[in-house]
Order: sequence, then structure tokens, then C-alpha cells
Amino acid sequence: MSAELFEPHPVTGYRFIPNLHVRVPHEGGGYQVDCNRVGYRCQHEPTPQKPPGTVRVVVVGDGHTAGIGVDAHERFTDLLERRLGRYVQVLNFGLPGSGTDQQLLGYRHYVREIEHDLLLLCPQVENILRNLEGHAPVPTTDPNAELPPLRPKPRFSLEGTELVLHPPPTEPPVESPEGPAPPPSLVRGLLRRVTAEVDKKVPGFQAFTRRVRGVGYPEEYSDPQQPAWRLMAEILRTFIGESRAPVVLAPIPTSGHVEGGLSPDPYLTRFGELAVECGCELVNLLPRFFDEPRSVREQCRFPGDSRPSVLGHTMIADGLVPHLRRYMQD
Repeated sequence: MSAELFEPHPVTGYRFIPNLHVRVPHEGGGYQVDCNRVGYRCQHEPTPQKPPGTVRVVVVGDGHTAGIGVDAHERFTDLLERRLGRYVQVLNFGLPGSGTDQQLLGYRHYVREIEHDLLLLCPQVENILRNLEGHAPVPTTDPNAELPPLRPKPRFSLEGTELVLHPPPTEPPVESPEGPAPPPSLVRGLLRRVTAEVDKKVPGFQAFTRRVRGVGYPEEYSDPQQPAWRLMAEILRTFIGESRAPVVLAPIPTSGHVEGGLSPDPYLTRFGELAVECGCELVNLLPRFFDEPRSVREQCRFPGDSRPSVLGHTMIADGLVPHLRRYMQD
């Protein structure tokens, strides 16, 4: 029998069940989920004041940040805490399946008023698609599930330059004879993984399909006036503008970017422009991955699940540590 991992939440749409302790089956061998009292997979509680003499870092993101597929001590956030010093506390506010919209709402509800010294924003680059959707794919403990279950989520629309919040839909996704239609972000992700697997057997297949389509992935980063990017950019501007602590922006690439099949230039250009505009630091995580041959980079994800493996989390931490050390000086 499968156990529930999530419960409805009035602000973010859903959250991990607070104080949950459960082992989740996964192709990587399974992983332990232990949640704090506010429903995040974090060993620390978000107390109003940080422990005396501690530098507190808050990390916000989706399932890549929450560490779906790996045990907590193997995640990049926990690696950062150990590598940056005994006086550093890292709070993980990763919400699986979430868009940047839910991450902003969770930040406002749980993080903004607590004492912290650094805000690390880690939007996975596909979050730009999730911001457009009213349902989010979340992990499950059911080993027989063909597709992840969908949870209603809030979202923003952009009216002029104003973010307008829309509550989670009360109706399920549109049904087809085969069942509920999965969100476009999930469909695109599945197609990308299929072409990546074919590319291993037929080298050049993935590049050929992109040339035929004439687009990158996600193509929403190709134009600064693209509506999906304008929405994401405004969400991130709000994030950065509301933060009382310095902000580091570190977008997490897809496995296609890591393995070299997709160009990162469009998303790095957009995030770079935004970082300059908002006066925050941008960290490009890809150089650390590209220190390694493709055969090693392919091991940075699971064979079926494209989220980071233990090695992938190690690489992400490697890429972040040099940039974060200077914020630890104070």
C-alpha cells in the first residue's frame, strides 16, 4: 500500500505532510523522507532567530532542491552545510513539482520573516513551464504508478507589470479517454528524456530533432519578451526585491544541458540579464559538470528519472561552494 507524501496547503497548494517519516521506493534504491514541522524535507526547523554564531542560508527550489531520489545527507544543500563550515546552517525549502510561483508563496509564508544571512534561489530551468500550469506532478510512494500524481497549485498571471494570484483549480485536469491529461511541462520532459535515450543509440538524433523543430529547450527563454519568461522574470524580481538578505541565483540545468545535448545560452542569457538588473549574483553550474567527460556527466542523473543522482548533487555543490564562501566571511 502506498503512503501519502503530501497534503493540501492554503498558500502553496500542497506541502509534504509535516513530521513525515517514510521510505520512498525509487529506481536508485529508495530514499528516506523526513520532514520538519512546517512540511519541508529539512533537518532544521525554521526558527524565527538563527542559532547564535551561525550563518543561516535559505535555499528555495523544486524537487531537485528537495532531493527526490536521494537521501537527505546526499543532497547538495546538506553537502553545502558540511563543506561551508560547522557554523553554517542550511535550510532546505525545496517543494517537489513546484513552479517558481509556489516557491515565492512559500518564501513569503515561511521564510521572509525568519532571520537568515543568504537566500539561494535554485529554479530548475523547466520551472518556467510549471508557472503556467494549475496542476503539479509530485512524487509518489506507489512503485506501480506510470505517471506522477497531480496536485492543484496556485499560479500567477502577469497583468501589465503586476503579478495577479490565482488560487488552485477546484476541478481536476481535463479528462481524455486515457485519463487526465498530464501538464505540458511533464509531457515535454518525458519527450526530452526519450530523445536523449535514443541519442545514446543513434548519436546525433537529439540534435537532429532540435534542428528540425528549430527551437532550443525550453524555447521560452529564447526571447526576453516571451510571455512565459516575462512572468518568471517578474516572479524572480519580486523574490529578490522582497529579500532582506543577499541573493544568489543559481538555475539548475536539465540533464540535457549537463550532457551537452542542449545549449544553455538562452536561459543563461535571460538569467544573466535579470541578475544584472536586480544586482544579485548569478552562478552558472555547468562549468563544474563540463570538467568531466560525457560518460561521467551521464551518471549525474538516474537512468529513468532525470533528477540529479548522488553524483549530480555532488557536482551542484562543487559548483556552488566557491561562490558561497565569500558570504560566509561575516
